[in-house]
Amino acid sequence: MAQTTILAAGSTAATSSDVTVAAGASVSVGLFSAAGIPKDIELPIYMDTPSLDAQVGVLTAKTPAIVLSGPGVFRVRREALANSVSVGVFADA
Repeated sequence: MAQTTILAAGSTAATSSDVTVAAGASVSVGLFSAAGIPKDIELPIYMDTPSLDAQVGVLTAKTPAIVLSGPGVFRVRREALANSVSVGVFADA
């Protein structure tokens, strides 16, 4: 499996690259941080829909990785973080 960074570590608001998951396939997405994952972190995972994106999950310190099943196009959003810890997101397909 190939692991790629879909949202570079940082503390500013940002949206990840799209993660396209084919029908019948799955991709793991998860948090990473050199300083450890803050306990209060929440990065929502959205699925692309014909209208607004639909939230389908959330990455947290207690759930730092989630398996996404296809078909679908997904992205992770990071709001500006109040602490100075840089947090990013990876995909493993």
